[in-house]
Amino acid sequence: MKTVGILGGLGPLAGAYFYLRLCELTPASGDEDHLPVVLDSDPEVPSRVNHLSGQGPSPLPALRALAGRLVECGADFVVMPSSTTSYYLPEIRASLSVPMLSIVEEVAATVHQVGIQRLGVLGTTPTRTHHLYDATLASRDVAVVYPDDKSQQDTMDLIWAVKTSMMDQPGSVSTPSRSDVLVDILGRAWARDVDAILLACTELPVVGRFLLTTSAPKPILHSTDILARAAIAFATS
Repeated sequence: MKTVGILGGLGPLAGAYFYLRLCELTPASGDEDHLPVVLDSDPEVPSRVNHLSGQGPSPLPALRALAGRLVECGADFVVMPSSTTSYYLPEIRASLSVPMLSIVEEVAATVHQVGIQRLGVLGTTPTRTHHLYDATLASRDVAVVYPDDKSQQDTMDLIWAVKTSMMDQPGSVSTPSRSDVLVDILGRAWARDVDAILLACTELPVVGRFLLTTSAPKPILHSTDILARAAIAFATS
């Protein structure tokens, strides 16, 4: 099996949750059946949201260095569980001697496979502003729908709550009440005519873990799970 290199810290909990889902989704009958993994979580990578909003330094040098460390530690390929950071993926990928999977490309392939034609994309404001999913999904004949301004701000508040652990109880970030906030956003007018909604920001699936026990108004796709399944397939091919 190939060794997975996880470019983490974008944010830290999203990277940790990706590794959790990688383990949970791997068909294993014991420890020896799980994938070899190198995870580097570097919280000092400059904010991607700030840079893409014109308010901070570029994280690209730090991201390249982080990806390079993964290869030095034995990673056979790299995954980056962050939709926002995919803005920098072409430059990171070009600097590597090993393959790098793209969460955007993997989402597009999955959405096309299941026959979705209109996809609601719920992520960070830069994901919406820079239309990070649009071209790749359009190449698969999928139209993208983003939230209205109020719903986008409420989504960012939820994302920052996960990043800063400002949830209902310390150490308990994926609480049912926060899932209720997410369900409310998913049920608003912006998503009325979509076939499904993607939790694009990888902080959102942390909260969305409870959506299985709530009444989500539309079918939900988790970007974290899609990338995890792609990593498992690549590692075992």
